[in-house]
Parts: sequence; C-alpha cells; structure tokens
Amino acid sequence: MKNLTKKIVFVAVVLWVVFAYIYRNDINGNTFDINKFESEMKAKNYELKIINVKQEFLPTTRKRMIIGEEAVDIYLYGNNKKMENDAKNIDSGGCEYTSKGDILNSVKVSWISEPHFYKKGKIIVLYVGTNEKIISDLKEIFGEEFAGTEKYN
Repeated sequence: MKNLTKKIVFVAVVLWVVFAYIYRNDINGNTFDINKFESEMKAKNYELKIINVKQEFLPTTRKRMIIGEEAVDIYLYGNNKKMENDAKNIDSGGCEYTSKGDILNSVKVSWISEPHFYKKGKIIVLYVGTNEKIISDLKEIFGEEFAGTEKYN
C-alpha cells in the first residue's frame, strides 16, 4: 500500500509539472502561431487570405496575409526560442538583418513604406505600410513593435 501511495504521489507531481509548463507557455504566448494570428485578425472583421511566398529577408518560411490592397508578411518558426534568436538579428529600424553564425551574413533592405515588426510565440510579423487600423490591431495582438519605424524614431 505504501508503494502505491508513492506512485500516485509521483504521478500527480509529474502531471502538475507538465500542466504548469503547458499553462506557462500558453500564458506567455509561446504557442502563438499563424493559425491563432489568422483567427485574431478574422475576429477583427478582416477579410483575408494567406498565400505562400518565397523566403526573403529572414531565413525561414514566409507566408503573406492579403487584406484588400495591404499585405502582412508572416515568418514561421518551429518554436519561440528560434523566433527570438532571429528577432535579435533585426536592427531597430527594421532595415537590416545580420546573422551572427559561423559566417557573418548581412541583408539590407529599403522598404517601399514604413516597416513595422511584431513578434509573438512562433512568428514574426512584418507590415510595411501606414494603415492606422492595421497598425493598431497588430499592436493589440502583439504589443509594441520590436523593430521598424516607431522603434527607430
């Protein structure tokens, strides 16, 4: 009976740790992904579609959310840590990406309008434009931009 009690307590502790980890990651937004982003934008009454586009600027899979005449690029990562590591390589103005791996690699871009970079969970989002509603809604979903026009000014 004593062994059974120890096993039950052990299983209970393990389950508590697993659920606490899952809950913490969800609360911190570490599980936020393209599907959750799409749902949040649809909840804000955007009519949108997501298309595949070539990799550009950031070295990861890129999708594009089309909202009328506007576009929001979504960079996808396998986990939050990979996303955060890539985000650190974007300069505050949002116009340069410098990879600090074995080989120093730098990409500079001149955007057609104002860049706004946001991050959460497993995605980095880039909106290049001045549509105040889109910028406001992205801030509401992601928080303040971490790179781009507002961060630079």
